[in-house]
Amino acid sequence: MGTLFLKYQKGTFTLPQGIKILKIVVFIPITLLFCSCNEVKTQTTASGLTLDLEVLADGFEIPWAIEVISEDDYLFTERMGALYRYRNGKVNKVDGLPESKTFTTDRPYGGMMDISLHPEFESNQMAYLTYVNEDYHLSVARFRLKENSAQDIEIIFKSDQFAIGSRIAWQDKTHFFLSFGSGGAPLPDPGPQDLNDPRGKIFRLMDDGSIPEDNPIFPGMSKPSGIWTYGHRDPQGLFYDTDNTTLYSNEHGPLGGDEFNIIVKGGNYGWPLFSYGVNYDLSKVSDMTEEEAAKNTILPVKHWTPDFRLAPSCLIRLKNSNFEPWNGSFLMGALTYQHLVLYNLETDDTEIVLPKVGRVRDIAQLPSGNLVILIDQKSPSLFSKGRLVKITLKTN
Repeated sequence: MGTLFLKYQKGTFTLPQGIKILKIVVFIPITLLFCSCNEVKTQTTASGLTLDLEVLADGFEIPWAIEVISEDDYLFTERMGALYRYRNGKVNKVDGLPESKTFTTDRPYGGMMDISLHPEFESNQMAYLTYVNEDYHLSVARFRLKENSAQDIEIIFKSDQFAIGSRIAWQDKTHFFLSFGSGGAPLPDPGPQDLNDPRGKIFRLMDDGSIPEDNPIFPGMSKPSGIWTYGHRDPQGLFYDTDNTTLYSNEHGPLGGDEFNIIVKGGNYGWPLFSYGVNYDLSKVSDMTEEEAAKNTILPVKHWTPDFRLAPSCLIRLKNSNFEPWNGSFLMGALTYQHLVLYNLETDDTEIVLPKVGRVRDIAQLPSGNLVILIDQKSPSLFSKGRLVKITLKTN
């Protein structure tokens, strides 16, 4: 088994510049009960679709990532330190997982993040979890899911840096991509340009955590590393399209400058050398011009200005869904204004399909073609609690 351990500033725990710990929270699994209900709200989209939004379960704080096992069977994480299984109307906590930690400034960071099933889950029952461990460092654990229990746990990736966000996308049965956010509030951190620092990178790993032989060899290195691309700020959406063998990502800018990127092997995506956004104090991120950035880095195929801030939280491409006008486009949550947003890469159009639905943390397509989404509790517009919601076309 090829566990990958990344070392940077050994023995230290580095937070993004300007972030101070106000409260550290350790999460120990306990048994909790959540409301499983059938509250339904109806909304009509700009494209004329009338949708039913059915609450399947609520009472959560920051549900963060969801993975579909079958039509009525899902795994989903909560940042505050838990993995849940929703099955046939009931919610149970998955036990046996590693301890996760978070810290709180104005909001919680860290904890449990992405959950992803191995492409051969039906035969091997393997699932992958990204989380901030007891040392406040990003780790990836894989385990076998047996009913509501995590068994045969292995830590296959461990860094010595904290991550603001992390996602997994599978390339095939043996390779997966892993994003490692850097944040950088209120001012940029140089880590994403440092190939010895795991922050601000997208990694490509074997399913056992080892490094593929065909990964990039960067200048100054004699062999491949786990790094696939660098120069990222906070890529919280990651989607691999098996039809065209292309990896896509969306990314938080600072104030404005949110991005949609096509990820190319070995690419430098520019943060913090260049950004279309500005720092939170309204100062420039850098003096590099767009023309200079185009020569030295890979520019996003789409960026959104401060007038249309997304703070994108997740990313899927709809195919054969029940929402015909949306098929082929990318669907993502927009945390800032609490919208569900559709982006068409071919036409470069951005559409708010569900305004003020809440802070959508993740989206998944069901085998039926319907959708499930996770909404966190800081969503006063439509839902006031963290919820698991199913989206269907209204039938009458």
